[in-house]
Parts: sequence; structure tokens; C-alpha cells
Amino acid sequence: MNYTLLGKLNTPGDLNTLNEKQCALLCREIREELIERVTENGGHLASNLGVVELTLALHRVFDLPNDRLIFDVGHQSYVHKILSDRYDRFETLRKIGGLSGFQRRDESVYDAFGGGHASTSLSAAIGFAEADNLQKRRRFTVAVVGDGAFTGGMIHEALNNCREDLPLIIVLNENEMSISKNTGHFANLIAKLRSTKSYFWAKRQMKKFLSSTKAGKKLLRFASKQKMRIKRALYTDNYFEKMGINYFGPIDGHDQKKLEAVLREAKQSGECSLIHVRTVKGKGYEPAEKDPGRFHGIPPACHTPVPTFSEHFGKRLTSLAEKDERICGITAAMADGTGLTAFQKNHPQRFFDVGIAEEHAMTFAAGLSAAGMKPVYAVYSTFSQRCYDQMIHDAALQSIPVVLAIDRAGLAPADGPTHHGIFDVSMALSLPDSKIYAPLDFPALDALLDEALSGEKLTFIRYRSGGEIECAGQLPYIYREEFLRGKVYEDADGLIVTYGALANEALHAENAAARADKRVSVLALESLRPTKSLVTKILKLISPHTKVVFAEEGIRNGGAGVLWKEVLGEAGVCAEVLAIDRPFELSKKGETLLNTHGISKNHMLRALGIDCVPIV
Repeated sequence: MNYTLLGKLNTPGDLNTLNEKQCALLCREIREELIERVTENGGHLASNLGVVELTLALHRVFDLPNDRLIFDVGHQSYVHKILSDRYDRFETLRKIGGLSGFQRRDESVYDAFGGGHASTSLSAAIGFAEADNLQKRRRFTVAVVGDGAFTGGMIHEALNNCREDLPLIIVLNENEMSISKNTGHFANLIAKLRSTKSYFWAKRQMKKFLSSTKAGKKLLRFASKQKMRIKRALYTDNYFEKMGINYFGPIDGHDQKKLEAVLREAKQSGECSLIHVRTVKGKGYEPAEKDPGRFHGIPPACHTPVPTFSEHFGKRLTSLAEKDERICGITAAMADGTGLTAFQKNHPQRFFDVGIAEEHAMTFAAGLSAAGMKPVYAVYSTFSQRCYDQMIHDAALQSIPVVLAIDRAGLAPADGPTHHGIFDVSMALSLPDSKIYAPLDFPALDALLDEALSGEKLTFIRYRSGGEIECAGQLPYIYREEFLRGKVYEDADGLIVTYGALANEALHAENAAARADKRVSVLALESLRPTKSLVTKILKLISPHTKVVFAEEGIRNGGAGVLWKEVLGEAGVCAEVLAIDRPFELSKKGETLLNTHGISKNHMLRALGIDCVPIV
């Protein structure tokens, strides 16, 4: 698109030459660009539309990249990318070889700290601010934190370590739930008074004057105490000021002029400050304003909707809960994403959304279970990493059965390394006696969920984003009681053992081999731990001298492949493992993630010595 301003501002200083009308025009053009690109490529739309004025104000007030701007999670950093040095690449957003949907240190000098998970920004920002103090550098660090992130414990742990003299500014972006109780006309009057230049100039001058004498210092301490007493008498206590953090707000997050004025005052104060802004998710795009949840994360324009594992899981759990009043559903602020909205609607008393607090969710589930309930904790694979200690200490160690529905398992091409679901199998297999399942289709998910809820073990059921594995119908059960599926030939030229979505790739390898007059057997595990019974039955399917490859869409260290290689080796079967060795590596343009990580169909065939398809 041809814009009047967007794309024609070549240096950070160019933004400061704009007048008020030009700023408003630039904001409109940014929103047009966001709507066009994100609806085409997919990504986080509503949250970015809501921070346009705020991000522009931050870029105009602070000296980036000398000062640092850290967005919590980072999914709302699209405007930041446009205004820094990436507008000319913005069309590549969330594409292989293109811009990340989050901040990445290796993408731009304007990204001081990467993200992808919630509630981490403030801890990192304090680290930067303390480093500046230690090295006597005059630089500012700004952390932009959404109100949702305040449901995560890390934010409050970080707040506990904020100091008044840190060159740190926290922007609390409130766009859904209320944090502060300071509402009404009087609170707004106080907010207006406290955000004026005269107020802060007088405060600084008085503090400087009183600090110059011993008597003045005593008076200053007395005045501070009296100020807090008066404030408590007049309006509700402010959580942040009680922690020694200057509080500004609440402020209209779409008032460009006011935002800049307050940001400059906070900067000039030289103290640790929190600026409370209120924004509207989806601002400027009516569909997103009306339904910000739906437009929080949207698929690419080319996406064809299909029934998903998440939706089916939610319906199945809701149905099971009709018959068993002990079943509870738990989510960490992801009811929609994990398919639990149906459960929430039908069983509100047994539905628990704990906010962005995965650690708490895990221990809470263990407590429910220990007290006789049947908790099912639905969590994305990438976020399950956050509660590994609780899996060990609060569930496995005490032999407490909890069911974890591990959603979005496997590689995440659009979101990248921060959202790859490739560590869960390694985590689960490290926990003694735990069970881990990987259904290929919905009937398998139903059977495995029934199995998990009737058992007494810590159980993981992992499934990919999207629908059933396309090849599931070509892989019938060989041993249903062991949840073992496959397609086996006598005297095969090779055997691929795998699980999850990679079963599809294994069948593509089998088809390619058949065109070269080679026969490759495929075994798909839906129960991943190598029990004695399962191993015995698999060994019966392996012909002497057959080459065996174990392929998995997970990390090698501690993964299923390494474990199965050891078990099969004890029985005299040599297996090669194809797994992910460099989990944070990015794919180049035109290259698939499976090729990048060496687990594609072509890698499987080459590992079997069948070189019939070139790697692309």
C-alpha cells in the first residue's frame, strides 16, 4: 500500500519531527498495515491494534535502541517492529525465514530481550536496570506489561525487587480486567494532578531541598509517612506505591499527547515508575473491538478450518463429567485455546481458570486429586515447561494421579522456537511411572482419556494443533490393548517407528520407498513408554537384519527415541534415532522445519539406506 508517512520515516529521530496531526495519521496507517498483514499471515491482531499510540509514544520519548523496550510475551510488538528497523520486512511476519511474531535478540538491535511466555519482562528489565547502575550508565529500560500478565507470579516476584532509584519504567497496559480500584471522579482528579509537570517539578525541588540538611531529612521521612496516611484516608491504597514505585494514572492509552507528557515526566523523575494506561483491544477495527478474544490470535487467510483435537478434547471431557462428578477442568488463562469453554459452560463449579500461573495450576491439580477429585489440566506443550518442578515434587513424588492434556505438541512453524512443543515427552519420560500417550485421531483420544481417568498414574496425553493426523486411517491397530498401530511388511527393507504427527511423514516415506520397489514398515506408538509387554510385541514385528529408525518431533536428549534405542539394543536390535538436536534453530526461507531438524521423510529414508528422494 502507498502511505503518506509509513515507510518514509528512516531514522528514529524522524518520529520526533511529526506534529500532533501527523502522529494521528501515522497511527491510522499503522492500523491499516496491521490489519492487512496479520489477516493475511495470521498472528496477534487485537492486542497490537490496541497499543499503536502507546508504542509510538514510547518510540518518541525514549532513545531507542540505547534505551530498551521490552514487551511482556512480545506478541504485541508488531508496531514496535514497524517503527524500528523492520517495516520493509513486515510482509514476512510469521513466515519461514521472516520476522518472528515475538521479540528476538538476533532479529534487531531494537529487541533487547526476547519473549514468548508471559510475566518475564519485568524480571529481565530489572536485570538491565541494575546492570546500568553497576556500570554507571544513564539508560532507561521500559517494560510493557499487560494486565493479564499480572496474574502470573513472576511479575510479583519481580516487583518485590524493584528499587526506587532504578532507571526503570513499567507500563501497565490494562485492556480487559481492572487492577487498580482507583476509579471515580476523585481518583481521576488525583491522577490528573499527579501527571502534571508542576506537580513533579515541585516534588523534585522539595525533596532536593529537604535532603540537604539533617533536619530536612527527618522532615522528609515524616512528610512521606503523612502523605501515605492522607492518601489511604482519601482513596484506596495503591499496591504499587506501597512498594515504593511511583504511580501515574490511569491514563487513556489512545491519547497520544497525554501519553507522551506522562512518559516524559516519569523519565525526568529518574525514579522507578509505573504508568497505568487503559487501552481498547482491537482499537480501530470494529470486528476486533467487538470480539477481541476471537481476534487475539487469528490464522492465516489461507487456513481451512477443521475440527481440532482441542475442540474434541473439550467436548469429550464435558461429556465424561456428566457421568462423573469428580472430574474437574483446569486451565491457565487458555480456556478457548485448549477447548475448555464447553466444560466451563456446562460445569462452571468444576472449571478453574487460574490465570497465567502454570505452576500453581499443577500443584492445585495435585491438591484436588489428593482430596479425591479427578483433575484434568489442559495446557499448551510450550507452557507445560513452566511447571516441571511441580510435576516432580507435587505429583510424581507423592504418586498423585493428575491428567495433563498437552495441547499444541510438536513444532510451531509460525510462532517459532518460543512456542515449539518439543520438550514435553522428555519431561514426562523423566518422571518415574508416569504414562504418556499420543493419539493419532479422535477415537484414540477418547480411549486414552478414558484410560487416563480410570488410572492411578500421572498421565500425559499430547496432541498437535489442528485436526486428526491425516494418515491415521492407514495405520490400523496391531495391538489395540497396547495402543500400537502400524503397517508392517514381511522381510521389509526397513522399519520406521514414530508417534504423533510425524506418523504422517513416515507414511510419505513408505510411499516414496514403494515407488523405488522398496518396502518400509511403519509403527506408530500411541503409548510412548516402553513397557515390557509393548517391547515384546514390537520385537515380534521386527524381522532379522531389518534396519530400524526411530523418528520423533521432539528433542533427542531424554526423548522417546533414545529410550527405545536403548531398550531395543538390549534385545539385539540396532536402531538409529532421528530427533531434534538444535531446538532453537530457525528455518531458512523455502525450507521446512522438518528438513531443518533432520526429521523429514527424506531423512528417514536416507537413515534406512534408501536414497530415492532428494531432500528439499
